[in-house]
Amino acid sequence: MRRTFMRLFRDHPKEVDETYLEHMAASSGYGWRLLKAASMAYWHALVPGMCKTAASDRVRAMAAELNGRAMVAREERMRQAGVFDPGL
Repeated sequence: MRRTFMRLFRDHPKEVDETYLEHMAASSGYGWRLLKAASMAYWHALVPGMCKTAASDRVRAMAAELNGRAMVAREERMRQAGVFDPGL
């Protein structure tokens, strides 16, 4: 039970060098940004001349940002496994 708790609430935030609350704030921020992009996509569906690229621009920017965070998490897992070489 304790291992499950650690895996669900502590391990992943630690992988991206954040506390639980910092990770919650970052994830919530992405959620709100995605909701805003979805709203723009719906406006574009209703009125094709509005928000022509706004939703896709935001999603692309967020994807680049999230890829950077994924790299940090991957490097942290490698460090914890003892296979990280900063010279690579």
